[in-house]
Amino acid sequence: MFQLIVSAMSALNQVAVFAAALVFGGMGSLLVGNAIYWRLHASRVQGEVIGVRRNGNCLNAVYRYDSPSGESFEATSTEGSDSVRGKETGRVVPLWVIPEKPHEVQERGNHLFTVLGVIFLGSGVALFWVGATAWRTGPMTWVVGGLFLLQFFRRLRRILAPGEKTLPRSGWLGVSELLKAARTAEPSPVQRVEELSSLPEFRDRQIRARAQFARLAPFLLLAGAGSLALGVQQSHALLRLEASGTRASGLVTSLIASRGGNGGITYHPVVCYTDATGRTVVFQDSMASNPPLYHVGEPVCVLYPPGEPGRAVIDRGVWNWAPSAILYVLGAALVSAGLAAWRRRGADDGSQTVTLGPAA
Repeated sequence: MFQLIVSAMSALNQVAVFAAALVFGGMGSLLVGNAIYWRLHASRVQGEVIGVRRNGNCLNAVYRYDSPSGESFEATSTEGSDSVRGKETGRVVPLWVIPEKPHEVQERGNHLFTVLGVIFLGSGVALFWVGATAWRTGPMTWVVGGLFLLQFFRRLRRILAPGEKTLPRSGWLGVSELLKAARTAEPSPVQRVEELSSLPEFRDRQIRARAQFARLAPFLLLAGAGSLALGVQQSHALLRLEASGTRASGLVTSLIASRGGNGGITYHPVVCYTDATGRTVVFQDSMASNPPLYHVGEPVCVLYPPGEPGRAVIDRGVWNWAPSAILYVLGAALVSAGLAAWRRRGADDGSQTVTLGPAA
């Protein structure tokens, strides 16, 4: 019974990681695929900002541009945000436009969503790899996965048809009509961003949103600095090992299974090699996985510091730098977000000082 509970918990963790991988991978694929589609099918034009359209808290810039055929069009950007930066009236912007959809454009210099797509897609791939290697896929994984899908569809049905077992035919027609109405609805009116920014409710909402983001600045900077420091420490140790270490041929002699806190089993390779003095050394590599990355009897390259053969590691070439690279990317992203939040807080403080000065 205990083993069954452990297997179920392990399978639950694995399915949760797979679900997160599916979410991140799906979002990343949509964003990256959309970017590739626009690069392959769109033409380049110059547009002038004439205003914005409000979609809740999101602002989409509206441009006027001349097509390659000489026609003049007004088009709304497919990308929006709650920020007014870059949406000033009269600003000239290079655009992407698909000839078959002249009323939709994207800014050529805006790569934010593409970068986010790459990050999400990479995160999805990494999570999938973790789910596939950190736990062994077995019958319990399929059972838990089936229960997870069942629960997902049950919640989806409750959203579409709350309080009923099935959605009536008229209900499905109503949903279809709502979706059709949303697609054919008249777009919101075009407003100058300068006029919109002067509205008290808009300014209050912007200030509250910036204040909430600014409160995270110290935590983001601290976490980013910690990730960068850890990356520097790992890189320095690896550089010393690469520069002064000695390489030797080794052989995987066995695999040691270890159970993690979540009940999953991973395997550490045990390697035997002969150092420069002719002494036989056996060590356990620090990296574990499930399924094992190496099998018994597989030859590997060993890297060890001079005079310390017991601190050897399996030399994986460029993949030795993968942990440091991940820490650098994560640290840079956190520090960038923290600095952006800090600048916003400084801008808000400055604007409040200017506003209050004349009143005093």
